[in-house]
Amino acid sequence: MSPHPDTGTVAVLPVLRRVRAGLLLDGGTLGEVLLPARELGEDPTAASLRVFLYEDGDGQPRASARLPRLLPGQVGRLRVVSVSRVGAFLDWGLPKDLLLPFAEQGNRPEVGRWQTVRVVRDRSGRLFASARLDRWLEDTCDQFAQGDAVSLVVVQRTELGYKVAVEDRYWGLLAEDGAADLKPGQRLTGYVQRLREDRRLSLSPNPPGAAKREGVAERVLQRLRREDGFLPLGDKSAPEDIRAAFGCSKNAFKQAIGKLYKDGEIVIEPAGIRLR
Repeated sequence: MSPHPDTGTVAVLPVLRRVRAGLLLDGGTLGEVLLPARELGEDPTAASLRVFLYEDGDGQPRASARLPRLLPGQVGRLRVVSVSRVGAFLDWGLPKDLLLPFAEQGNRPEVGRWQTVRVVRDRSGRLFASARLDRWLEDTCDQFAQGDAVSLVVVQRTELGYKVAVEDRYWGLLAEDGAADLKPGQRLTGYVQRLREDRRLSLSPNPPGAAKREGVAERVLQRLRREDGFLPLGDKSAPEDIRAAFGCSKNAFKQAIGKLYKDGEIVIEPAGIRLR
């Protein structure tokens, strides 16, 4: 165990003793940290436990056996559970809700609505949510090469495609062509499409080249097996029908079925494609 664990982190802490309220863990410089009894198993006999550390409503360190829905530094969607004079409070899966301060609100939160936020720290190390993502995400990036796989969180749909958070650190634009109907907060893997002169990230939902063909081809085979060996889709099918069926562009579909035909996996018929 690190002798200096901090709130907002995952740590493995030694068990000191059991008390009526739960287990007391050795938090190092944090002192004794309570893991509440409601989070214990039937027979908690482990010498140490992996927990998430956070501050309760009184500012005291507490442990949870559960991870929050968003870890510090992550972007995602959280539901508003209450609104007060200090801001809105979001359900992030822990006993203490996460504060979205007024100064960090992009719009006026309403109870029951979902907010796209990033979990960040103030100067004292306390965690809070921010909906002003431009404060935390960079517009340009030199970290990736063309074809690199990256994690994405959908923020909003635009006329040019989907505005996404890339690796929770950068802004990027995900091409709508080949992407299914994505929702804000949805997580997916994308691929760096090209390296732009302005260093902004253009992304695609499909892997490049051979890897892309292999991925789509495998999905086509799986669908054929579920549909008794025949699909009424082919070279003449409408792009929107192909996108609805496989979440890819018509060009990617044509490359995939061409590969499957060459490999002897399918027969291409006037009405569609059939397993050989």
